[in-house]
Amino acid sequence: YVRFMLNAMSKLGCNIDDAKHTVCEPCNGKLLGGFDPDKKEMFLCENTIYNQQAMDDVLTHELIHAYDYCRVKYDPDNLKHLACTEIRAANLSGDCFFWKENIGRFQFGWKAHQQKCVKTRAVNSILAVRNVSRQRAEETVDSVFDACFNDTDPFERIPP
Repeated sequence: YVRFMLNAMSKLGCNIDDAKHTVCEPCNGKLLGGFDPDKKEMFLCENTIYNQQAMDDVLTHELIHAYDYCRVKYDPDNLKHLACTEIRAANLSGDCFFWKENIGRFQFGWKAHQQKCVKTRAVNSILAVRNVSRQRAEETVDSVFDACFNDTDPFERIPP
């Protein structure tokens, strides 16, 4: 989905120059990557990404944040905006694909699996970058969840 996202960004007039907009750096904790809207830069964590598939997944996730920033100029200091882009990235990047959760992470479930996974990952992403309580992160995610979960742009639907 990396090429798809790069093409979608280009259609919006937000071209990505790898040398200018992507950096690799060491990271702390369980972080795999991130998007810095102020620098318009994605960073990949060189010490936690272990193979090409993981890098593609992280790039897709961060490209969704970059796409959201390009598309709606979200305010990174607004917790609702952050929650929305985290919901979209978890939903559309493959973070919560059924096979990944059930086989890769042993998080078994059928009913509303995608929604539960997206909420959990969005809350955890907020907690990783903002100094807020879990309760506030959960309440914020819940307050924007339906609209943001159902916004699949630039995809026609949640990718398989």
